[in-house]
Amino acid sequence: PRGKPVHAALPFNAEFQRKLIKLALVDDGFCTQALRFLTPEMFSSAGMRWAWQQVVIERQAKRTPTLLVLHDRVRHLDPTIQPRMRATVEAVENEILREEQYVRHALAEFVQRNMFVAAFKDSQMLYNRNKFDDAVDLMRRESDKIQQINFDQADRGWFFEELDERQRLRKHRADTAWEHTFPTGVTLIDNVMDGGLWRGALGCWMADTKGGKSLVLMHLTGFAVRAVQSRTLMMLFEGSRRQAEDRLDTWFIQALYRDVKHGVLTREEYDRLQYEYRQLARLLVVRAFTKSWHHTAADIRIELDELRSTHGWVPDLIVADYGDLLRSQDRNVRSEEQHQRDAFGDLKVISTQDRGYGVWTASQAQRPGKPGKDGKKQGTYRYGRRVLTANDLADSYNKARRVDFLGSINTTEEDRDNSETWLYADRCRDNRAGVLARCK
Repeated sequence: PRGKPVHAALPFNAEFQRKLIKLALVDDGFCTQALRFLTPEMFSSAGMRWAWQQVVIERQAKRTPTLLVLHDRVRHLDPTIQPRMRATVEAVENEILREEQYVRHALAEFVQRNMFVAAFKDSQMLYNRNKFDDAVDLMRRESDKIQQINFDQADRGWFFEELDERQRLRKHRADTAWEHTFPTGVTLIDNVMDGGLWRGALGCWMADTKGGKSLVLMHLTGFAVRAVQSRTLMMLFEGSRRQAEDRLDTWFIQALYRDVKHGVLTREEYDRLQYEYRQLARLLVVRAFTKSWHHTAADIRIELDELRSTHGWVPDLIVADYGDLLRSQDRNVRSEEQHQRDAFGDLKVISTQDRGYGVWTASQAQRPGKPGKDGKKQGTYRYGRRVLTANDLADSYNKARRVDFLGSINTTEEDRDNSETWLYADRCRDNRAGVLARCK
């Protein structure tokens, strides 16, 4: 969106403002974004107002502002103010950007809040003039702009010059694989993904109606927390939080769901739960969005920002139960195919934001066709079993193009009687798939 300067003083201390100026001087993309909203008058000291004014002047002249430019400009100032401005520039230069991501997010939240206040006042003015439709339309337009505010660094690199850095990162990832992969606990499936779903990836499990989508997502949540201590955010778009928490307690204690649901646990079982949960404290947040059927990926983004700013908590893994229930952020969309295509695209975007999240979700499969002449149902067969593949996705095949891993949950009545299911890895962006795993 085209930015208008925010007419409010920066609510950050001097250290934060110096870091903001330094980030603008070392990251040209951030500088371009910040200049759309920030003016010199918003900074708290004369030195920082002068420094930001130089940044504005350089960009207006189509040049890239740098610390060297600021040092040179100080030399040409009146001798009476030179010491103060030189001290400011040196303080900016000496700042260490360890909290770069926090600076980006905090500034984005500040701009979003001020844009909302301005839009609210304009909308209220229209409403008071009995222009109700215009007031609603204005808030919708501005809300869309607010959601697009993003000060994250562009995902860009100079390929040939960065070989050493790529190799360093590869070795680091190999040494700390548990920090950026989220295993399923099913060895055959994890092998397809080189250990599990990775940061920046969107994984999807497909199943028939009542085919176990929520139960598999529940298992993936519990396993990520218990096995690799991953901070996990579980987002519910159907059912209730109470029901989901009953199922999670059931998973952790390995009791019968009906017993947990009615509070029928032995003292030993309850003590065991309490002991483990103390070790896993602050690793899992369950958030329900079940009062409306019109939620979008923007609600997930808002929840991530709220958890970060209010609780200082950032997840490693996001589990969205489930993707088909999300709507497009484009309010003009009417078809179910486009809603689901856009929603999965938005989930993929979220997986790449910040330092990358793993995102698990699920999708509905089409109703199976009638059996053919040989008595078999139409579809894909592996090892003599019919398995769901991308061709069986309901409503929008384009969902398959947006996910990095697509698996399916395949359970017949006979399998249910034997307490079994078969997980099929249909496709994986990095490796060959086509693997079928039998699970109890």
